[in-house]
Amino acid sequence: MRILVTGSSGFVGRYVIDELKAAGHEPVRADNRKAQEPSAEPEYVGDLRDPAFSKDIITREKPDGCIHLAGIAFVPMGWSDPSLVFSVNVQATLSLLEAFREIRPDARVLVVSSAEVYGREIRKEVLHEQDELRPENLYAVSKMAADLSALLYARQYDMSVMTARPQNHIGPGQSRRFVTTDFAHQLAEIAQGRREPLMRVGNLESERDFLDVRDVARAYRLLMEKGNAGHAYNIASGHTVPIRHILDRLMSCANVQPRIEVDTGRFRPTDRQPRLSTDRIHGDTGWEPRFSIEETLKEIYAAASSGS
Repeated sequence: MRILVTGSSGFVGRYVIDELKAAGHEPVRADNRKAQEPSAEPEYVGDLRDPAFSKDIITREKPDGCIHLAGIAFVPMGWSDPSLVFSVNVQATLSLLEAFREIRPDARVLVVSSAEVYGREIRKEVLHEQDELRPENLYAVSKMAADLSALLYARQYDMSVMTARPQNHIGPGQSRRFVTTDFAHQLAEIAQGRREPLMRVGNLESERDFLDVRDVARAYRLLMEKGNAGHAYNIASGHTVPIRHILDRLMSCANVQPRIEVDTGRFRPTDRQPRLSTDRIHGDTGWEPRFSIEETLKEIYAAASSGS
């Protein structure tokens, strides 16, 4: 399949491009910035909020499918710049869906949402895709709007549109704004003597469901190949771990035992994420996670210690 990947220069986009190529697909790149490394794939640089940009790509490339990753993924920005978050996460999605509806209505489109749309309240043992969405921050509201709009396009226009609701995904190359990468870089600097043996952290008691980014990229590829139109799909490991556990594992990788200091600027109230059922994606595509959290953290630390 010829597959348009929006947000192709971002953290997840790079892994998705590699996953698609390894499976024999032909990626087409689209982002608001050029890829850091030269590539043989067609590449388009522009703003997806501009309907003309999406229409130009689809007219020229005639993709069979699209994995729509482009968006703001940093939850706190929902509060600090809500207008930008809604513009990027909702308006760009609608512009893309409209372009496909007009030009390639038979294409398969996967809109990447977020598990944040369910909120943080632990309502029952496991949440399924049909359970009520209860977003608790503006980022999650923007993702819910994009998610439900995409599913509405599937029903209203009989388009092959799906949504993915992934839990936190991590791996080498992620921004230092995210907790695992930030911890790994702090510890690497301590281990190399470039920083005093002091770790600045937020709330270590909160719990998260972490996935390796390669597992997530494979889930997106499988959904593009086998997912059912009009369905939302949870993507999760099914296990939550305390942030303290992440720090302990990374300290073991670094072989250091620094002092721990709580940074009030990073601290958030203790919370947990609800467990999500992955029965639907497993049943439709056979997907299940392959990488353990220990494997992923070792690779994140190795990348941080090498300066990546």
